[in-house]
Amino acid sequence: MGQLMNALYRILENPQYFAILGLVFLSVSAAVAGVALSFWRREGAGNRLSRLVAAEPAADGKRPLIIQDESQGFVAKVAKPLHQIIAPSKEATQKRLRLRLVQGGFRSRQALRNFLALKVIGAVLLPALYLLRFLFQPATPEALAICLLLAAGGFFLPNLALLQLVQRRQERLLKALPDALDLMLVCVEAGLGLNMALKRVGDEIRPMCKDLSDEFYLTNLEFQAGIPREECLRNMGQRTGVSELQALIAVLIQTNRLGTSLAKTLRVHTDAMRTKRRQVAEEKAAKLAVKLVFPMIFFIFPAMFVVLVGPAAIRIAKNLLPALGGP
Repeated sequence: MGQLMNALYRILENPQYFAILGLVFLSVSAAVAGVALSFWRREGAGNRLSRLVAAEPAADGKRPLIIQDESQGFVAKVAKPLHQIIAPSKEATQKRLRLRLVQGGFRSRQALRNFLALKVIGAVLLPALYLLRFLFQPATPEALAICLLLAAGGFFLPNLALLQLVQRRQERLLKALPDALDLMLVCVEAGLGLNMALKRVGDEIRPMCKDLSDEFYLTNLEFQAGIPREECLRNMGQRTGVSELQALIAVLIQTNRLGTSLAKTLRVHTDAMRTKRRQVAEEKAAKLAVKLVFPMIFFIFPAMFVVLVGPAAIRIAKNLLPALGGP
């Protein structure tokens, strides 16, 4: 009984501390329960059949799953009502957002809905977490201003993250493109057509760059679906957003229209692309000396100055300054 009374007295002495602990416990419990409920659900026969069909291997044993269906689950149930609140009304804006998500590597049918829901959750969650400190005391005007800034930051933070993902994916595509062109040139000179060359190059380059392999595989699927070749190639250029790949697509379209040799065109374009890549590397090396000026001024020179002048300054302070000061 005494221990129970002591615990009760401690709670009454520090109500804010134990209230925060209780809120943290409830938040963690709710998060764990949500994750458990998202995984614990009965699957119907249709869901199991669709997953088995998606995972069915092709004749060569390789069939990557490009577009995934995420129409069910805890995330979809949360994102759907939020998407209806914040979804842009203009179709052109939705198309731009979908294209940006595809360039970042998100090809699922619910990517736009999840992205908009994440923006709403970020705009609400960050100010709510900050307001927990004012649970037992009045909020100040400065705190309200900080909440507005946190809401704006949480709303635009997914845009910055998506921009970083798009840039990193484009860098990976750009690094793997010259090697892919060399393989494509070898396949074309061996007698393969453009469709089979894209399929072969996509299979061979997959261990090195999965993103470029998926783009070639998806383009080959569009070929097989009966879409015109020029439209398929333009779609690949829009999905990647890489200027070098778009230049290659323009060259392939022109070769297809004029009927010129595809092997010679690819060889010339590969040489030009490698020359451009070498020129970009030389340009970065030339800019390196200028970029090192500010780090040297603010970081390297002060350290060298302390190391070189420090011992002399200590000797002057110990020997010369007392002599100048007199008896």
